[in-house]
Amino acid sequence: MLAFIRMQMKLRWGRESGGDKKSLILSGIVAAVTVAVSLALIYVLTSVLGANVSSGDKSVLVLFITVIEIALIVSGIGMQIRWLYKPSDLKITAQFPLSPFKMFAANLVLVYINLQIYAAVLMIPVLTIASAALGIFGWKFALGLIVAAVLAPMVPFGLSAVLSLPVMYMLSVLENRNIIKLAIFVAVLAGFFVLYNFVLTFLADYFIYKNVTDSGGVWENVLSALASPFNLSEQIGRVVLFEGLSAAAAAGIVVGASVLLSAAGVALAKPVYERVRRRLLESDERAFTRRSSVTDRGVFAAMFGHEFKEIVRTRVFAYFYLGVAVATPVMVFFCDRLVSDVGAAQLGEGVNFGASMLVIAAFMALINAFSAASLSREGEKFFITKLIPVPYRTQLLIKGLVNLIVSAGALVISVVVIVSLGFVTAAEAAVIAAAGLLLSCGFVLNGLNLNLANPSIRVRSDGGFNEANVTLMMVIGLFLSAAVGIAAIVLPFFIAEWLAYLVAAAVALLYAGANFVVFWFTAQKKYAAVEC
Repeated sequence: MLAFIRMQMKLRWGRESGGDKKSLILSGIVAAVTVAVSLALIYVLTSVLGANVSSGDKSVLVLFITVIEIALIVSGIGMQIRWLYKPSDLKITAQFPLSPFKMFAANLVLVYINLQIYAAVLMIPVLTIASAALGIFGWKFALGLIVAAVLAPMVPFGLSAVLSLPVMYMLSVLENRNIIKLAIFVAVLAGFFVLYNFVLTFLADYFIYKNVTDSGGVWENVLSALASPFNLSEQIGRVVLFEGLSAAAAAGIVVGASVLLSAAGVALAKPVYERVRRRLLESDERAFTRRSSVTDRGVFAAMFGHEFKEIVRTRVFAYFYLGVAVATPVMVFFCDRLVSDVGAAQLGEGVNFGASMLVIAAFMALINAFSAASLSREGEKFFITKLIPVPYRTQLLIKGLVNLIVSAGALVISVVVIVSLGFVTAAEAAVIAAAGLLLSCGFVLNGLNLNLANPSIRVRSDGGFNEANVTLMMVIGLFLSAAVGIAAIVLPFFIAEWLAYLVAAAVALLYAGANFVVFWFTAQKKYAAVEC
């Protein structure tokens, strides 16, 4: 059993041999920047809360502990479902010399070990930064933090064991209802973004207007509610602060609650695990029996339908591509309002055009970055694209057009939203729409050019594709959108507004035109050179 656990840990945490170094470097840079920005935001938020709420230092720490505990619970539920009830490698692992009970116990141990790693990775840096902002970091805090990091995954493990069964049942009900799952994802994504925007607005109000009266009361109420002794994160907060006997009693409460929850979860999970395992092993592989008719469609319609179905049926694209596109108008509204308020406070009135350009261009960059995986998405089926009687450049243009239509839909709705709410005039909206569409064309073509230069057709062991091109395209897109947006904010203070509008549109046109020229004269040759 120990050998099985070591093998699984190596598969999940070990680096895949032969991995793309460029992908690793880019992913590492993006991860480092994300972590740095997140920790900086935590430091600033903690400093402001510590100076403006009366709940005390522990209440601020409990806020972050609660968020981490929720993240661990969600992660635990996902791992329980994937490894216990829906294992992709069951036909292989069932042949190992392990009894079903040992396999069940080994998977539970794996879930707990992974939760322990996640808890340490999340809790230690976050609470260290928060304590530094509050000025309470010391040797006692460091010792309490280590003990708390050990205790942190216990309750999430027990809760995930209990909650994974109803969640799995709900997912089974929604198994083939991708539209409903996508709608739920969009709603959750929009909710998280609204919450994130609330935090940024709170900080902006404090640093720009030195005012926390509007939202300060909300924070005070949240911190007071989390300070309840029934919130186990409050008990972990006592351990972090190492409050003597109080910390020991709190640790005992956490351990006792986790034992009870884990016992209940294991008692519920074991019979379900045995039934699911038996059903999966005894069921025969069934052929796809759905009747489908041959539809006489043109090349364009057939390939367009194929591309769109591939996006909908691929989880990462359906959620993080279509999902972000659908949620973009909501996120544009909140971002636009925040950036406009900050810009007006720093530069004066008249920044709404530039702020809207900045926000919309950034979201167009995020949506269209996935065009950099248009070839990689074909994976092991790439050879089919070389056999069908359609010119390579035509295939690529159809792939790009699918991306462009999705982003154009998000663009049109976003522009309608900002015009309806009075952020910009109709003339400014027309310029933003035109520039946004040109930038989208440029992003799509740039992504196709990147994927042609580095196709990364080989599929990873987990069934995914190499995201190096997508990551690089996101970096390029966000950098260019920031440059265009900042120029659109600043230029109207130095030149005529109509000239500033013309500059923004011209930059977008030049970017799209340059990428189109590169694509048109190199795509056919580069595609032909790609080997299956």
